[in-house]
Amino acid sequence: MTYLVIGICAFLLIAVIFIAAKPISMGIEARRNTNDSTNNKEELENNDAYEIDENNLKISDEINKLNNLRKEGTISDEEFDRAKKKLLD
Repeated sequence: MTYLVIGICAFLLIAVIFIAAKPISMGIEARRNTNDSTNNKEELENNDAYEIDENNLKISDEINKLNNLRKEGTISDEEFDRAKKKLLD
């Protein structure tokens, strides 16, 4: 009888561990991702070379796209200058 109770307890323990393993690992991974993103953000904030405003980054991307269009001949130099001025204002 004792062996039966011990066997049932062992089975239940293994079942609980098996069922809980995936959510626990997902929680650990989410915690690591949160810590990594926090650490990366702090590193970027501490490093003066990487202090770039998101808006400036978006504007520079748009200017690069406009420059590519100008190089391809899709837009003229005047259109490029007007669009760039509009973005910077």
